[in-house]
Amino acid sequence: MTDIASTDIASTEPLILTERIAAPREVVFDFLIDPEKLSRWMGAVTHDPRPGGSFELDMGDNVASGEYLRVEPPSLVSFTWGWRDTEAVPPGSTVVTITLTDAPQDGDIEATLVELRHDGLPMGPADEHRGGWTRCLDRLPYEAARDALRAAELELMLQRETVAAQRRSLPPGPVVDDYVFGAADGDVAIADLFTGPDRPLVLYHFMFGGKQEAPCPMCAMWADGWNGIADPLAERVDFAVVSAAPIEPTLALADERGWSDLRWFSATGTTFKRDIGGEDADGNQSPFISVYEQTSEGVRLSYSASAHIDGDHWRGVDLLSPVWHLLDLTRAGRGDWMPSH
Repeated sequence: MTDIASTDIASTEPLILTERIAAPREVVFDFLIDPEKLSRWMGAVTHDPRPGGSFELDMGDNVASGEYLRVEPPSLVSFTWGWRDTEAVPPGSTVVTITLTDAPQDGDIEATLVELRHDGLPMGPADEHRGGWTRCLDRLPYEAARDALRAAELELMLQRETVAAQRRSLPPGPVVDDYVFGAADGDVAIADLFTGPDRPLVLYHFMFGGKQEAPCPMCAMWADGWNGIADPLAERVDFAVVSAAPIEPTLALADERGWSDLRWFSATGTTFKRDIGGEDADGNQSPFISVYEQTSEGVRLSYSASAHIDGDHWRGVDLLSPVWHLLDLTRAGRGDWMPSH
């Protein structure tokens, strides 16, 4: 191990830089010792990150090398520093200490304050190193925060799969009435919407008709998407759309919007939407989806969901459309945007 007390360290003021990162200390610390993560903000490294261990860091135009002095997860890493091919800052002539402390959270997001202190640099090289370290540190916040987000995204994905399994394991729901819907070729019973005995039936309750005089723009946006994936959907499920409007204006709307690959039905004259939950006692409709299965007792409800997942949230059926998720990939997010037609 290098004896720092015996090295000839220049007497310039230490170079100190700080950076706030929206990620926990444990995540940020990995970017100080994990070679793959180090390469994302500094350069390709070969190292042994423990006291007395050495490192070589390829920065592109030169190679830095040194020896680890302290490695204290998840708070501190200290090492000697110098350049292999320069006399101004030779290996072992300076010391870099990176300290991590908890920073005030931004809402629910943990944050870390990074302090990089470089001791022993001569005046000229100190200015050069300030620029170099600044460029490195500018890359670190995104990389570390992205790793923290990736862990959260994985957790969300696994939770979504857990919820999907819980949904699939629901016990059979109630037998529903043999509702009769208006169709292009005449009336049809709900039991006749199944094309096979083992196929689930998925019905979207389109907000149009009754008190909903104009078609719901959000429902229309979803229908735009489903029309484009009608063929792959048909490989697994029987999918159809039911409106509260009579069949004539329902089909006219579908024709106007180009929804020719979807099956359209009318629940006019039935209590279907109200019974299942897509309409309240006053006739107010909401975005709603319901799933059915054929049994020996009749057609049973196996799942239903409304956009009103509870009194304060309207995102209960967001998974029906990729639009929200694409918007959520952007910095502005979805905000309060809604489709307009």
